Amino acid sequence: MKNIIILMILATLIFTGCGKLDDAKKAMNAVKQVAEMAEDTSDSFKDMDEEEVKKIKLKEKEIKSFFENVTKLKDKYPDIHFQVAQVALIEAIGTGENLKDIVNKEMNLSFDEYIRLSTVITLAEASGAGLELSKAMYEQMILGKETLEFQLNAVLTAEEKDELEKALNEAKQEIENFEKEMNSDEYANIKHNFELIMKVREDLDI
Repeated sequence: MKNIIILMILATLIFTGCGKLDDAKKAMNAVKQVAEMAEDTSDSFKDMDEEEVKKIKLKEKEIKSFFENVTKLKDKYPDIHFQVAQVALIEAIGTGENLKDIVNKEMNLSFDEYIRLSTVITLAEASGAGLELSKAMYEQMILGKETLEFQLNAVLTAEEKDELEKALNEAKQEIENFEKEMNSDEYANIKHNFELIMKVREDLDI
């Protein structure tokens, strides 16, 4: 990406008139600096694998520290939304700032820790809304299974019984898969993280 940007600016420089040569050089240098800044900062995102993120179990203390650090920078950097690090990276570049430098200077978190917490918290909040929906879906699946079991006790033709038994077996399999997912460490971690995040938000009134 950095090389593409630089090539575009070089092309602009070549086709620029002599009177504008200095301006074109300044533009090229500015874009090179931005590209290098983005490349350096984005390296910190490469190690965050989604499956690993799902396994991280946060502590209340670190969630609180993250939100306190993010909140205190709102007034100083109103155009940068620090909670989502990937968004903050783009917004920082757009304002001529370096996200990594800001975090290292203004926060009592390392840049890598800031990225880790932002990524896990963002995933937990995005997934948290689906937790209640998952619970409701599970309850509906149980009710559906019970309905099928009740219908099997009625007087049925052989064909009707086969169809109901097939539907019941499918329902049982879906429930088994769903229960397996809900009992997984990943599901438990997301639920744990989401509930802690909501508690900290309430405590900090944010």
